[in-house]
Amino acid sequence: MMIDIMLFKTEEERLCQKYTALMHKAFKIALVDKEKSDKINARAKKILEQLKRKNYKGLDK
Repeated sequence: MMIDIMLFKTEEERLCQKYTALMHKAFKIALVDKEKSDKINARAKKILEQLKRKNYKGLDK
């Protein structure tokens, strides 16, 4: 029986993972398409602001 680990993560942890994934994607795309990278970066910054509003402790790392 497989248990979905995502069920046990907090909203902040999911947002942090999404932020990290978007930043990696933006970095890789920046070499090819700066405009697309900027759009992805803007989405990641919105997620970062949400995390800051929630006082997520993982931001200090």
